[in-house]
Amino acid sequence: MFRLTVEKGEAAGKVYELKPGENTIGRSRSAAVHIASPDVSGVHARIRVAGGAALLENLSQFGTSVNGAPASGEVALADGQRIALGKSTVLRFSGDVAADSEAATGPGPEPAADAGERTVAATMAATRAPATQAAARAGDTDGLEMTAAFVPPDPDAEEEEGATHAMQTRGATPEEIELLRAAEQKRARKKVMILAAVAVATLIMATVFRPKPLPPENEIEWARDERGEYLDDFMPAISGGVKDGGYDVMFPGNKSFKKSVVGGGFVLEGRVGRKLDVPMRVVLQEEHDTRLAGMSRAAMVDDWIAQVSASGGRWNFDRPSPVIAFFGKRNGVPYTRVTYVRDGGGSWFGMASVVRHGRRRITVCAEVPVTERVRAESMLATKMLIASEGFEYAHWEHNPVTPAFPENEVLAQIGKELERIAPATWVALENQLTGVLTKASLAANESCVEEARRLLVKLRERQTLWFNSQQLAFDAALMQGSNSRALKIAEFTKAVFSNMEDQRYFTVRKWKVY
Repeated sequence: MFRLTVEKGEAAGKVYELKPGENTIGRSRSAAVHIASPDVSGVHARIRVAGGAALLENLSQFGTSVNGAPASGEVALADGQRIALGKSTVLRFSGDVAADSEAATGPGPEPAADAGERTVAATMAATRAPATQAAARAGDTDGLEMTAAFVPPDPDAEEEEGATHAMQTRGATPEEIELLRAAEQKRARKKVMILAAVAVATLIMATVFRPKPLPPENEIEWARDERGEYLDDFMPAISGGVKDGGYDVMFPGNKSFKKSVVGGGFVLEGRVGRKLDVPMRVVLQEEHDTRLAGMSRAAMVDDWIAQVSASGGRWNFDRPSPVIAFFGKRNGVPYTRVTYVRDGGGSWFGMASVVRHGRRRITVCAEVPVTERVRAESMLATKMLIASEGFEYAHWEHNPVTPAFPENEVLAQIGKELERIAPATWVALENQLTGVLTKASLAANESCVEEARRLLVKLRERQTLWFNSQQLAFDAALMQGSNSRALKIAEFTKAVFSNMEDQRYFTVRKWKVY
Protein backbone atom coordinates (compact mmCIF):
# COMPACT_ATOMS: atom_id res chain seq x y z
CA MET A 1 0.00 0.00 0.00
CA PHE A 2 1.44 3.42 -1.04
CA ARG A 3 0.97 6.57 1.01
CA LEU A 4 1.80 10.27 0.88
CA THR A 5 2.44 12.13 4.11
CA VAL A 6 2.44 15.94 4.21
CA GLU A 7 5.71 16.87 5.92
CA LYS A 8 5.71 20.61 5.18
CA GLY A 9 3.05 23.09 4.23
CA GLU A 10 -0.66 23.32 4.88
CA ALA A 11 -2.24 20.21 6.44
CA ALA A 12 1.18 19.02 7.67
CA GLY A 13 1.00 15.49 9.08
CA LYS A 14 -1.97 14.48 6.98
CA VAL A 15 -1.68 11.04 5.30
CA TYR A 16 -3.20 10.15 1.92
CA GLU A 17 -3.47 6.58 0.67
CA LEU A 18 -2.80 6.05 -3.02
CA LYS A 19 -5.27 3.79 -4.78
CA PRO A 20 -4.51 1.69 -7.85
CA GLY A 21 -4.82 3.79 -10.99
CA GLU A 22 -4.40 7.58 -11.25
CA ASN A 23 -4.11 9.72 -8.14
CA THR A 24 -4.07 13.48 -8.82
CA ILE A 25 -2.33 15.99 -6.55
CA GLY A 26 -3.34 19.67 -6.48
CA ARG A 27 -5.60 22.46 -5.26
CA SER A 28 -8.66 21.12 -7.05
CA ARG A 29 -11.33 19.78 -4.73
CA SER A 30 -11.62 16.74 -6.95
CA ALA A 31 -7.91 15.90 -6.50
CA ALA A 32 -7.15 12.65 -4.65
CA VAL A 33 -4.45 14.48 -2.69
CA HIS A 34 -5.90 17.92 -1.94
CA ILE A 35 -3.25 20.57 -1.21
CA ALA A 36 -4.67 24.07 -0.64
CA SER A 37 -1.36 25.94 -0.90
CA PRO A 38 -1.59 28.94 -3.32
CA ASP A 39 1.62 27.96 -5.15
CA VAL A 40 0.17 24.55 -6.03
CA SER A 41 -1.73 24.23 -9.31
CA GLY A 42 -5.26 22.89 -9.57
CA VAL A 43 -3.89 19.60 -10.92
CA HIS A 44 -0.22 19.85 -10.05
CA ALA A 45 0.94 16.24 -10.51
CA ARG A 46 -0.36 12.72 -10.66
CA ILE A 47 0.84 9.36 -9.36
CA ARG A 48 -0.16 6.27 -11.29
CA VAL A 49 -0.19 3.08 -9.25
CA ALA A 50 0.00 -0.04 -11.40
CA GLY A 51 1.95 -3.30 -11.41
CA GLY A 52 3.23 -2.77 -7.88
CA ALA A 53 4.94 0.53 -8.83
CA ALA A 54 4.11 4.19 -8.32
CA LEU A 55 5.00 6.54 -11.19
CA LEU A 56 5.01 10.33 -10.63
CA GLU A 57 4.35 12.78 -13.51
CA ASN A 58 4.58 16.57 -13.22
CA LEU A 59 1.58 18.45 -14.73
CA SER A 60 2.30 22.01 -13.56
CA GLN A 61 4.45 24.78 -14.93
CA PHE A 62 5.53 25.50 -11.36
CA GLY A 63 7.40 22.19 -11.41
CA THR A 64 7.65 19.13 -9.19
CA SER A 65 10.89 17.75 -7.74
CA VAL A 66 11.78 14.37 -6.21
CA ASN A 67 14.55 14.56 -3.60
CA GLY A 68 15.53 17.96 -5.05
CA ALA A 69 15.71 16.75 -8.67
CA PRO A 70 13.08 18.13 -11.12
CA ALA A 71 10.68 15.43 -12.28
CA SER A 72 10.79 14.90 -16.03
CA GLY A 73 8.47 12.42 -17.62
CA GLU A 74 7.27 9.60 -15.40
CA VAL A 75 9.51 9.02 -12.37
CA ALA A 76 9.34 5.79 -10.38
CA LEU A 77 8.99 6.53 -6.68
CA ALA A 78 10.83 4.70 -3.94
CA ASP A 79 10.05 4.47 -0.28
CA GLY A 80 11.16 7.52 1.69
CA GLN A 81 11.51 9.90 -1.26
CA ARG A 82 10.31 13.46 -0.76
CA ILE A 83 8.19 15.22 -3.36
CA ALA A 84 8.31 19.04 -3.39
CA LEU A 85 5.32 20.92 -4.87
CA GLY A 86 5.91 24.62 -5.42
CA LYS A 87 7.98 26.31 -2.74
CA SER A 88 6.21 25.47 0.49
CA THR A 89 4.80 21.95 0.23
CA VAL A 90 6.78 18.72 0.75
CA LEU A 91 5.25 15.23 0.63
CA ARG A 92 7.00 12.02 1.74
CA PHE A 93 6.31 8.89 -0.28
CA SER A 94 6.15 5.58 1.61
CA GLY A 95 4.90 2.15 0.64
CA ASP A 96 4.81 -1.49 1.83
CA VAL A 97 6.13 -3.10 -1.35
CA ALA A 98 5.74 -6.66 -0.11
CA ALA A 99 2.17 -6.13 0.96
CA ASP A 100 1.35 -4.43 -2.28
CA SER A 101 2.95 -7.22 -4.29
CA GLU A 102 1.10 -9.89 -2.37
CA ALA A 103 -2.20 -8.12 -2.84
CA ALA A 104 -1.60 -7.75 -6.56
CA THR A 105 -0.28 -11.26 -7.45
CA GLY A 106 -1.61 -13.57 -4.72
CA PRO A 107 0.36 -15.92 -2.42
CA GLY A 108 2.96 -18.41 -3.56
CA PRO A 109 5.12 -16.63 -6.14
CA GLU A 110 8.88 -16.72 -5.88
CA PRO A 111 10.25 -13.48 -4.44
CA ALA A 112 13.05 -13.26 -7.02
CA ALA A 113 10.75 -13.59 -9.97
CA ASP A 114 8.27 -11.09 -8.51
CA ALA A 115 11.01 -8.59 -7.83
CA GLY A 116 12.31 -9.01 -11.34
CA GLU A 117 8.92 -8.41 -12.87
CA ARG A 118 8.50 -5.28 -10.77
CA THR A 119 11.93 -4.09 -11.79
CA VAL A 120 11.18 -4.62 -15.49
CA ALA A 121 7.79 -2.89 -15.17
CA ALA A 122 9.34 0.02 -13.30
CA THR A 123 12.11 0.32 -15.87
CA MET A 124 9.64 0.30 -18.77
CA ALA A 125 7.42 2.83 -17.05
CA ALA A 126 10.35 5.10 -16.29
CA THR A 127 11.51 5.16 -19.90
CA ARG A 128 8.01 5.62 -21.38
CA ALA A 129 7.32 9.27 -22.47
CA PRO A 130 3.74 10.01 -23.38
CA ALA A 131 3.09 12.16 -26.41
CA THR A 132 1.03 14.55 -24.36
CA GLN A 133 3.62 15.20 -21.65
CA ALA A 134 4.77 18.54 -23.22
CA ALA A 135 1.23 19.78 -23.50
CA ALA A 136 0.60 18.96 -19.85
CA ARG A 137 3.67 20.94 -18.75
CA ALA A 138 2.49 23.95 -20.85
CA GLY A 139 -0.80 24.22 -18.95
CA ASP A 140 -2.48 27.46 -17.86
CA THR A 141 -0.90 29.54 -15.13
CA ASP A 142 -3.89 29.16 -12.90
CA GLY A 143 -3.61 25.39 -12.93
CA LEU A 144 -6.67 24.67 -15.09
CA GLU A 145 -4.93 22.14 -17.35
CA MET A 146 -6.91 20.12 -19.85
CA THR A 147 -4.30 17.65 -21.08
CA ALA A 148 -4.65 14.47 -22.99
CA ALA A 149 -2.60 11.53 -21.77
CA PHE A 150 -1.85 8.15 -23.13
CA VAL A 151 -2.61 5.30 -20.73
CA PRO A 152 -0.31 2.41 -21.58
CA PRO A 153 -1.58 -1.12 -21.15
CA ASP A 154 -0.81 -3.01 -18.00
CA PRO A 155 2.21 -5.22 -18.83
CA ASP A 156 0.82 -7.92 -16.49
CA ALA A 157 -2.58 -7.93 -18.21
CA GLU A 158 -3.23 -10.34 -21.02
CA GLU A 159 -3.92 -8.43 -24.23
CA GLU A 160 -7.05 -9.56 -26.06
CA GLU A 161 -6.92 -10.33 -29.75
CA GLY A 162 -7.82 -7.28 -31.86
CA ALA A 163 -7.63 -4.92 -28.87
CA THR A 164 -6.71 -1.28 -29.53
CA HIS A 165 -5.04 1.34 -27.39
CA ALA A 166 -7.20 4.49 -26.94
CA MET A 167 -6.35 8.07 -26.00
CA GLN A 168 -8.11 9.21 -22.88
CA THR A 169 -9.03 12.84 -22.06
CA ARG A 170 -9.05 13.99 -18.49
CA GLY A 171 -12.43 15.29 -17.36
CA ALA A 172 -12.62 18.96 -16.35
CA THR A 173 -13.02 19.75 -12.69
CA PRO A 174 -16.08 21.70 -11.45
CA GLU A 175 -13.85 24.69 -10.72
CA GLU A 176 -12.54 24.66 -14.30
CA ILE A 177 -16.05 24.38 -15.74
CA GLU A 178 -17.22 27.31 -13.59
CA LEU A 179 -14.28 29.46 -14.68
CA LEU A 180 -14.90 28.63 -18.34
CA ARG A 181 -18.56 29.49 -17.94
CA ALA A 182 -17.70 32.83 -16.29
CA ALA A 183 -15.21 33.66 -19.07
CA GLU A 184 -17.82 32.88 -21.73
CA GLN A 185 -20.41 35.04 -19.98
CA LYS A 186 -17.89 37.88 -19.76
CA ARG A 187 -17.19 37.66 -23.50
CA ALA A 188 -20.93 37.64 -24.23
CA ARG A 189 -21.50 40.72 -22.04
CA LYS A 190 -18.60 42.53 -23.71
CA LYS A 191 -20.02 41.74 -27.16
CA VAL A 192 -23.46 43.02 -26.14
CA MET A 193 -21.93 46.22 -24.74
CA ILE A 194 -19.97 46.83 -27.96
CA LEU A 195 -23.08 46.30 -30.07
CA ALA A 196 -25.06 48.64 -27.82
CA ALA A 197 -22.35 51.32 -28.04
CA VAL A 198 -22.28 51.05 -31.84
CA ALA A 199 -26.07 51.29 -31.98
CA VAL A 200 -26.12 54.37 -29.74
CA ALA A 201 -23.36 56.06 -31.76
CA THR A 202 -25.19 55.30 -35.01
CA LEU A 203 -28.41 56.72 -33.59
CA ILE A 204 -26.66 59.90 -32.46
CA MET A 205 -24.98 60.35 -35.85
CA ALA A 206 -28.26 59.78 -37.66
CA THR A 207 -30.00 62.31 -35.41
CA VAL A 208 -27.33 65.00 -35.77
CA PHE A 209 -26.48 64.62 -39.44
CA ARG A 210 -29.82 63.57 -40.89
CA PRO A 211 -31.03 65.79 -43.75
CA LYS A 212 -33.13 68.52 -42.22
CA PRO A 213 -36.35 69.38 -44.02
CA LEU A 214 -36.32 72.74 -45.76
CA PRO A 215 -38.50 75.45 -44.23
CA PRO A 216 -41.69 76.29 -46.10
CA GLU A 217 -41.16 78.65 -49.03
CA ASN A 218 -43.14 81.62 -47.74
CA GLU A 219 -41.51 83.93 -50.27
CA ILE A 220 -40.46 83.09 -53.81
CA GLU A 221 -36.98 84.46 -54.43
CA TRP A 222 -34.89 85.12 -57.50
CA ALA A 223 -33.06 82.04 -58.78
CA ARG A 224 -29.81 81.21 -56.94
CA ASP A 225 -26.98 78.71 -57.42
CA GLU A 226 -25.57 76.25 -54.86
CA ARG A 227 -23.44 79.00 -53.27
CA GLY A 228 -26.42 81.32 -52.84
CA GLU A 229 -25.39 83.65 -55.67
CA TYR A 230 -28.16 85.12 -57.79
CA LEU A 231 -28.57 83.64 -61.26
CA ASP A 232 -29.32 86.26 -63.93
CA ASP A 233 -29.96 85.84 -67.62
CA PHE A 234 -30.30 88.59 -70.22
CA MET A 235 -32.22 88.98 -73.45
CA PRO A 236 -31.38 91.89 -75.84
CA ALA A 237 -34.24 94.15 -76.84
CA ILE A 238 -35.65 93.91 -80.36
CA SER A 239 -34.35 97.45 -81.08
CA GLY A 240 -30.85 96.55 -79.82
CA GLY A 241 -29.22 95.27 -76.67
CA VAL A 242 -26.62 96.71 -74.32
CA LYS A 243 -23.82 95.81 -76.74
CA ASP A 244 -25.55 97.90 -79.42
CA GLY A 245 -26.12 100.93 -77.19
CA GLY A 246 -29.65 99.84 -76.25
CA TYR A 247 -30.92 97.80 -73.32
CA ASP A 248 -31.39 94.19 -72.15
CA VAL A 249 -34.20 92.50 -70.26
CA MET A 250 -33.02 90.59 -67.17
CA PHE A 251 -34.84 87.45 -65.96
CA PRO A 252 -34.10 84.48 -63.61
CA GLY A 253 -31.28 82.37 -65.03
CA ASN A 254 -32.60 78.93 -64.07
CA LYS A 255 -32.61 77.69 -67.70
CA SER A 256 -36.40 77.24 -67.75
CA PHE A 257 -37.39 80.32 -69.76
CA LYS A 258 -38.29 80.17 -73.46
CA LYS A 259 -38.62 83.17 -75.78
CA SER A 260 -41.37 83.88 -78.28
CA VAL A 261 -41.56 87.07 -80.39
CA VAL A 262 -44.85 88.97 -80.16
CA GLY A 263 -45.52 92.25 -82.01
CA GLY A 264 -42.94 94.89 -81.08
CA GLY A 265 -41.40 92.80 -78.34
CA PHE A 266 -41.20 89.27 -76.95
CA VAL A 267 -42.51 86.99 -74.19
CA LEU A 268 -40.29 84.92 -71.87
CA GLU A 269 -42.10 82.01 -70.21
CA GLY A 270 -40.54 79.85 -67.50
CA ARG A 271 -40.86 78.69 -63.91
CA VAL A 272 -39.58 79.95 -60.57
CA GLY A 273 -39.63 78.79 -56.97
CA ARG A 274 -37.57 76.26 -55.06
CA LYS A 275 -39.11 73.38 -57.01
CA LEU A 276 -39.67 75.40 -60.22
CA ASP A 277 -43.39 74.87 -59.76
CA VAL A 278 -44.59 78.48 -60.19
CA PRO A 279 -45.15 79.73 -63.78
CA MET A 280 -43.74 83.17 -64.61
CA ARG A 281 -43.99 85.39 -67.68
CA VAL A 282 -41.80 88.38 -68.61
CA VAL A 283 -43.28 90.50 -71.42
CA LEU A 284 -41.45 93.29 -73.27
CA GLN A 285 -43.42 95.81 -75.35
CA GLU A 286 -41.83 98.68 -77.27
CA GLU A 287 -43.57 101.21 -79.50
CA HIS A 288 -42.45 104.31 -81.43
CA ASP A 289 -44.97 107.16 -81.65
CA THR A 290 -44.26 110.87 -82.12
CA ARG A 291 -47.31 111.83 -80.10
CA LEU A 292 -45.62 110.38 -76.99
CA ALA A 293 -43.17 113.30 -77.04
CA GLY A 294 -46.05 115.67 -76.33
CA MET A 295 -47.35 113.77 -73.26
CA SER A 296 -46.38 114.14 -69.65
CA ARG A 297 -45.21 110.98 -67.89
CA ALA A 298 -48.53 110.52 -66.09
CA ALA A 299 -50.49 111.00 -69.32
CA MET A 300 -48.19 108.58 -71.12
CA VAL A 301 -48.81 105.89 -68.44
CA ASP A 302 -52.59 106.45 -68.54
CA ASP A 303 -52.46 106.12 -72.32
CA TRP A 304 -50.72 102.75 -71.99
CA ILE A 305 -53.29 101.51 -69.46
CA ALA A 306 -56.14 102.51 -71.76
CA GLN A 307 -54.46 100.88 -74.75
CA VAL A 308 -53.86 97.58 -72.93
CA SER A 309 -57.37 97.50 -71.45
CA ALA A 310 -58.83 97.87 -74.94
CA SER A 311 -56.70 95.05 -76.34
CA GLY A 312 -59.00 92.35 -74.95
CA GLY A 313 -59.43 90.32 -71.78
CA ARG A 314 -60.23 91.55 -68.32
CA TRP A 315 -57.68 93.93 -66.80
CA ASN A 316 -57.75 95.53 -63.36
CA PHE A 317 -55.03 98.16 -62.74
CA ASP A 318 -54.00 99.68 -59.42
CA ARG A 319 -53.07 103.36 -59.23
CA PRO A 320 -49.59 104.04 -60.70
CA SER A 321 -46.88 104.43 -58.07
CA PRO A 322 -46.16 108.11 -57.29
CA VAL A 323 -42.56 107.28 -56.31
CA ILE A 324 -39.90 108.02 -58.94
CA ALA A 325 -37.69 105.01 -59.64
CA PHE A 326 -34.74 104.71 -62.02
CA PHE A 327 -33.04 102.17 -64.24
CA GLY A 328 -29.30 102.67 -64.79
CA LYS A 329 -26.25 103.75 -62.76
CA ARG A 330 -25.56 107.37 -63.86
CA ASN A 331 -28.21 109.99 -64.53
CA GLY A 332 -30.75 107.15 -64.61
CA VAL A 333 -33.84 106.40 -66.68
CA PRO A 334 -37.02 107.15 -64.67
CA TYR A 335 -39.95 104.74 -64.88
CA THR A 336 -43.42 104.31 -63.39
CA ARG A 337 -44.53 101.07 -61.74
CA VAL A 338 -48.11 99.79 -62.11
CA THR A 339 -49.57 96.58 -60.63
CA TYR A 340 -52.47 94.77 -62.22
CA VAL A 341 -54.55 91.58 -62.34
CA ARG A 342 -55.72 90.12 -65.63
CA ASP A 343 -57.65 87.12 -66.92
CA GLY A 344 -56.35 85.32 -69.98
CA GLY A 345 -55.11 81.76 -69.95
CA GLY A 346 -55.76 81.86 -66.21
CA SER A 347 -55.71 84.64 -63.63
CA TRP A 348 -52.40 86.51 -63.46
CA PHE A 349 -50.95 89.11 -61.13
CA GLY A 350 -48.37 91.37 -62.74
CA MET A 351 -46.13 94.36 -62.20
CA ALA A 352 -45.43 96.69 -65.14
CA SER A 353 -42.51 99.13 -65.43
CA VAL A 354 -43.39 101.86 -67.97
CA VAL A 355 -40.49 103.88 -69.44
CA ARG A 356 -40.57 106.78 -71.88
CA HIS A 357 -37.38 107.31 -73.89
CA GLY A 358 -38.02 110.30 -76.13
CA ARG A 359 -40.57 109.15 -78.69
CA ARG A 360 -40.45 105.53 -77.48
CA ARG A 361 -42.54 103.82 -74.83
CA ILE A 362 -41.00 100.70 -73.30
CA THR A 363 -42.96 98.44 -70.96
CA VAL A 364 -41.57 95.43 -69.06
CA CYS A 365 -44.26 93.28 -67.39
CA ALA A 366 -43.49 90.41 -64.99
CA GLU A 367 -46.42 88.24 -63.88
CA VAL A 368 -47.25 85.04 -61.97
CA PRO A 369 -50.53 83.25 -61.18
CA VAL A 370 -52.70 85.43 -58.95
CA THR A 371 -52.61 82.74 -56.25
CA GLU A 372 -48.86 83.38 -55.85
CA ARG A 373 -49.15 87.16 -55.48
CA VAL A 374 -48.21 87.28 -51.80
CA ARG A 375 -45.16 85.05 -52.21
CA ALA A 376 -43.85 86.52 -55.47
CA GLU A 377 -44.66 90.25 -55.27
CA SER A 378 -41.26 91.17 -53.85
CA MET A 379 -39.43 89.27 -56.61
CA LEU A 380 -41.54 90.88 -59.35
CA ALA A 381 -40.39 94.32 -58.13
CA THR A 382 -36.84 93.54 -59.31
CA LYS A 383 -35.52 96.01 -61.87
CA MET A 384 -35.50 93.96 -65.07
CA LEU A 385 -34.30 96.58 -67.56
CA ILE A 386 -30.51 96.91 -67.90
CA ALA A 387 -29.57 100.12 -69.74
CA SER A 388 -26.33 100.76 -71.62
CA GLU A 389 -24.36 103.96 -71.09
CA GLY A 390 -25.45 105.40 -74.45
CA PHE A 391 -29.11 104.56 -73.81
CA GLU A 392 -28.92 106.27 -70.42
CA TYR A 393 -27.15 109.41 -71.66
CA ALA A 394 -29.58 109.86 -74.59
CA HIS A 395 -32.71 109.61 -72.45
CA TRP A 396 -35.05 112.61 -72.38
CA GLU A 397 -38.60 113.29 -71.26
CA HIS A 398 -41.37 115.59 -72.47
CA ASN A 399 -40.73 119.25 -71.54
CA PRO A 400 -43.69 121.61 -71.90
CA VAL A 401 -41.34 124.64 -71.80
CA THR A 402 -40.08 125.03 -75.36
CA PRO A 403 -37.65 127.76 -76.51
CA ALA A 404 -39.12 130.88 -78.11
CA PHE A 405 -36.07 131.35 -80.34
CA PRO A 406 -35.29 129.19 -83.36
CA GLU A 407 -33.95 125.79 -82.38
CA ASN A 408 -30.72 126.19 -84.35
CA GLU A 409 -29.78 129.36 -82.49
CA VAL A 410 -30.53 127.77 -79.13
CA LEU A 411 -28.40 124.71 -79.95
CA ALA A 412 -25.50 126.88 -81.09
CA GLN A 413 -25.55 128.81 -77.81
CA ILE A 414 -25.72 125.59 -75.78
CA GLY A 415 -22.73 124.22 -77.69
CA LYS A 416 -20.66 127.25 -76.69
CA GLU A 417 -21.69 126.90 -73.05
CA LEU A 418 -20.58 123.27 -73.01
CA GLU A 419 -17.09 124.25 -74.12
CA ARG A 420 -16.44 125.64 -70.65
CA ILE A 421 -16.81 123.90 -67.32
CA ALA A 422 -19.68 125.65 -65.57
CA PRO A 423 -21.56 123.12 -63.39
CA ALA A 424 -23.95 125.78 -62.12
CA THR A 425 -25.41 126.17 -65.65
CA TRP A 426 -25.93 122.47 -66.37
CA VAL A 427 -29.51 122.20 -65.08
CA ALA A 428 -30.59 125.15 -67.25
CA LEU A 429 -28.79 123.75 -70.30
CA GLU A 430 -30.44 120.34 -69.82
CA ASN A 431 -33.86 122.01 -69.53
CA GLN A 432 -33.28 123.90 -72.80
CA LEU A 433 -32.13 120.76 -74.62
CA THR A 434 -35.20 118.71 -73.57
CA GLY A 435 -37.42 121.62 -74.66
CA VAL A 436 -35.73 121.68 -78.07
CA LEU A 437 -36.07 117.89 -78.38
CA THR A 438 -39.79 118.04 -77.55
CA LYS A 439 -40.47 120.82 -80.05
CA ALA A 440 -38.31 119.35 -82.84
CA SER A 441 -39.76 115.84 -82.39
CA LEU A 442 -43.34 117.07 -82.69
CA ALA A 443 -42.32 119.10 -85.76
CA ALA A 444 -40.49 116.09 -87.25
CA ASN A 445 -37.28 118.15 -87.49
CA GLU A 446 -34.92 115.16 -87.44
CA SER A 447 -31.69 117.11 -87.99
CA CYS A 448 -32.45 119.31 -85.01
CA VAL A 449 -33.38 116.25 -82.94
CA GLU A 450 -30.05 114.56 -83.73
CA GLU A 451 -28.01 117.67 -82.85
CA ALA A 452 -29.90 118.22 -79.61
CA ARG A 453 -29.41 114.56 -78.66
CA ARG A 454 -25.66 114.82 -79.36
CA LEU A 455 -25.33 117.87 -77.11
CA LEU A 456 -27.41 116.15 -74.40
CA VAL A 457 -25.07 113.13 -74.42
CA LYS A 458 -22.07 115.45 -74.19
CA LEU A 459 -23.62 117.26 -71.22
CA ARG A 460 -24.35 113.97 -69.44
CA GLU A 461 -20.76 112.80 -69.96
CA ARG A 462 -19.48 116.05 -68.38
CA GLN A 463 -21.87 115.61 -65.47
CA THR A 464 -20.71 112.03 -64.86
CA LEU A 465 -17.01 112.96 -64.75
CA TRP A 466 -17.62 115.91 -62.44
CA PHE A 467 -19.92 113.96 -60.11
CA ASN A 468 -17.40 111.12 -59.77
CA SER A 469 -14.62 113.58 -58.88
CA GLN A 470 -16.84 115.24 -56.27
CA GLN A 471 -17.68 111.90 -54.71
CA LEU A 472 -13.98 111.01 -54.45
CA ALA A 473 -13.22 114.39 -52.87
CA PHE A 474 -16.07 113.96 -50.39
CA ASP A 475 -14.87 110.50 -49.34
CA ALA A 476 -11.27 111.74 -49.00
CA ALA A 477 -12.36 114.61 -46.76
CA LEU A 478 -14.23 112.22 -44.50
CA MET A 479 -11.23 109.90 -44.27
CA GLN A 480 -8.98 112.85 -43.34
CA GLY A 481 -11.45 113.98 -40.67
CA SER A 482 -12.17 117.26 -42.44
CA ASN A 483 -15.92 117.34 -41.91
CA SER A 484 -16.27 121.01 -42.78
CA ARG A 485 -14.67 120.48 -46.19
CA ALA A 486 -16.81 117.40 -46.80
CA LEU A 487 -19.94 119.40 -45.93
CA LYS A 488 -19.02 122.16 -48.42
CA ILE A 489 -18.46 119.58 -51.18
CA ALA A 490 -21.82 117.94 -50.47
CA GLU A 491 -23.72 121.26 -50.46
CA PHE A 492 -22.17 122.42 -53.72
CA THR A 493 -22.91 119.07 -55.40
CA LYS A 494 -26.53 119.26 -54.24
CA ALA A 495 -26.83 122.70 -55.83
CA VAL A 496 -25.49 121.41 -59.17
CA PHE A 497 -27.78 118.36 -59.25
CA SER A 498 -31.09 120.02 -58.42
CA ASN A 499 -33.16 118.30 -61.12
CA MET A 500 -35.36 115.56 -59.64
CA GLU A 501 -35.44 113.83 -63.04
CA ASP A 502 -31.75 113.01 -62.47
CA GLN A 503 -30.95 110.00 -60.27
CA ARG A 504 -27.98 111.84 -58.77
CA TYR A 505 -30.37 114.33 -57.16
CA PHE A 506 -31.30 111.59 -54.69
CA THR A 507 -27.82 110.07 -54.48
CA VAL A 508 -26.05 113.23 -53.35
CA ARG A 509 -28.67 113.86 -50.68
CA LYS A 510 -27.68 110.58 -49.06
CA TRP A 511 -24.18 111.88 -48.37
CA LYS A 512 -23.96 112.35 -44.61
CA VAL A 513 -21.38 114.21 -42.54
CA TYR A 514 -21.24 113.13 -38.88
